[in-house]
Amino acid sequence: MNEEIDKIWWTFPRFKIEKMVTGLELPVNLAFVPEPTENHDDPLLYVTELYGKVKVITNDWKVHTYAENLLNYEPNYEFPGTGESGLTGICVEPESGDIFVSMIYEDNEDVKNKLVRLKSKDGLKMDSMETILEDIPSIKAAHQMQAITIGFDGKLYVNLGEGMVNPEVAQDDNELRGKVLRINLDGSIPEDNPDPDSPIFAKGFRNPFGARWRKSDKSLYITDNGPAYDDRIAKVEAGKNYGWPMNMRQNSLFWSNLSQGITALDFMQNGEFPYEFEDELFVAFFGGSYETGPAIKGKKIVKMKLNEDGSAIKSFDIFVRYTGEHAASPCGLAFGPGGLYFTDLHGEKNGQMRAASGNIFRVSSIIKAEGEIIVPYTKENA
Repeated sequence: MNEEIDKIWWTFPRFKIEKMVTGLELPVNLAFVPEPTENHDDPLLYVTELYGKVKVITNDWKVHTYAENLLNYEPNYEFPGTGESGLTGICVEPESGDIFVSMIYEDNEDVKNKLVRLKSKDGLKMDSMETILEDIPSIKAAHQMQAITIGFDGKLYVNLGEGMVNPEVAQDDNELRGKVLRINLDGSIPEDNPDPDSPIFAKGFRNPFGARWRKSDKSLYITDNGPAYDDRIAKVEAGKNYGWPMNMRQNSLFWSNLSQGITALDFMQNGEFPYEFEDELFVAFFGGSYETGPAIKGKKIVKMKLNEDGSAIKSFDIFVRYTGEHAASPCGLAFGPGGLYFTDLHGEKNGQMRAASGNIFRVSSIIKAEGEIIVPYTKENA
């Protein structure tokens, strides 16, 4: 298995890549249980499948269906295009274990965004669903409600695309589209928001797919995709304007001159890798939909060093690259027990076959290799 994987995925020196789960249908984003147990039957992580399912993977790496039939329309598999939309963002509420997911839905002939809270007695099967936000206009072509995170303040932060059709809504303070929202877990507006009467935390975004919190500066970082260039990474701060549709570079840390399809991101901040990688940012560059083989654009994971206050990128390295012949490409990404995990949306041989062949991979550090003892680069040894 590992020899086969080595032929299609290149990894940074002193790391290895393993296939942990296969047979998923368009797996998008990952969310780990904050404090997993040692019981092999208990939940370890959740993954959204684009066309309306949430899968849960237990500690023994078995796959279970947590929720299904969450979409009220029939997707059409068109990539790029209307097949890109559906069920995307996911996060786990630490205290209750409830799952928040974002999606679009049809309301008569209108398409809208929705955020729901899924509850379960055992974490393995949804028992009930509560709508937190809804009735926000959208379209079936990405640019929808996407990443959801819970900040260090216990509030929900929601990435909301501008819906593509009218990009100027990203600058309209009376519109929620093209914004990062900050709300209480029940959907109400926190009194200490930039505007206490509005859920808007920051504005000026186009298609903000990924989001993650950095411990060292207690800040939120997001990815945002441009029209044909200037895909970017930004540190999101209260009340700031991030420029779209006038300028995708405004208040950004990083932007790409080519459209890379930047999706999920996460920081190495819990000891999953050796200490030399502490606080580095890892970002999935998806690339073009159904593009086969290695590519100049996307189909890789990069790592970046930030300065202490998160105001600049200090270095950029390719960490994982697809070298096979098919449509595989990283999409969701998150650190978890033992390493960095990512979803392969299309699967190695899926292409446009509509086959359930998406995967979850783990990248982990190799401490000992072929008789050579490598001193672990821990904080103490450094």
